[in-house]
Amino acid sequence: MTYSTPQLSQLQNWLSHVLISRGDLPEKLHTAGLRDGLTLEQCVKSTPQLPAERRVDIYAAGYVMRLVECLKGEFALLCAFMGDDVFEVFAKAYIVTLPSRSFTLHTLGKSFVSFLANTRPQGEFDDKQRAMFDVPVELARFERAKAEVLLAEGLENTPPAELVLNEFELLGGSASLNLVVPPCLRLLVSDYDLLPMVEQLESPQQENNQPYALPARETRYIALTRQNYRLITQPLTHWQADLLSHCGQAMSFEQALIHSARRQGMEPALLRARLAMWLPAAVACGLLVVERAKRPTTTTEDASHYL
Repeated sequence: MTYSTPQLSQLQNWLSHVLISRGDLPEKLHTAGLRDGLTLEQCVKSTPQLPAERRVDIYAAGYVMRLVECLKGEFALLCAFMGDDVFEVFAKAYIVTLPSRSFTLHTLGKSFVSFLANTRPQGEFDDKQRAMFDVPVELARFERAKAEVLLAEGLENTPPAELVLNEFELLGGSASLNLVVPPCLRLLVSDYDLLPMVEQLESPQQENNQPYALPARETRYIALTRQNYRLITQPLTHWQADLLSHCGQAMSFEQALIHSARRQGMEPALLRARLAMWLPAAVACGLLVVERAKRPTTTTEDASHYL
């Protein structure tokens, strides 16, 4: 039987539908055929060694496993916590449920956190059961933030003067200061004390397949940033996280102080004293960048108004 040769765009669409459709291979081929009006014989040639169906099956399996390996690389801690078999079940379901539309693998895991959150079991559970469902989502959120920090623009080309802050500038009046969070900063609020578990999962000693201790359910604030191409993870207090959230856009120190003090129910003078102790260290480790407003230079023309 003779078939017309499909256009390249038709072949691409057909193969994409075969790769990302649910079901076994016959079901995938049936779904792709209904969508694109093409048959397997039109798109793939058989050889004496391999029939067309087997060739597509090998390619489809390899495609999915390649993406699973990419997700394992980005969510290595989550994979260690879940175990390979369980992680692969969720990863494969994610790949066919929310197939990537991007040309780069950097965005493959962008929606994995929301996928895990939306597929959590619903119902009444005790604290340990609830933690078993919640902690994977928290770990995935942490690891996705790490990936975004490493890809974002960092502080490597920032002038050194913008990475140093003197506490006397804060105590002596700071209307000329702008405190700006760098593009590579990510702030996380977790319902669990996550960092001890992260340290445990990252430890090379954790290769004996022993179960991991679930973290306590406590609200924690975490900042992730990058400095000199190194990832920095910094635990925060509530008021520190609140101030950084106010500095998401360029904001003077006085504005940030007033907004944050109001939200914390704290006297601005007390918060100013706390910030004077903390902000220099925050700037030094890459949580903030200081922009000092330049004083306008008075020219002869400007001075004529006062003569």
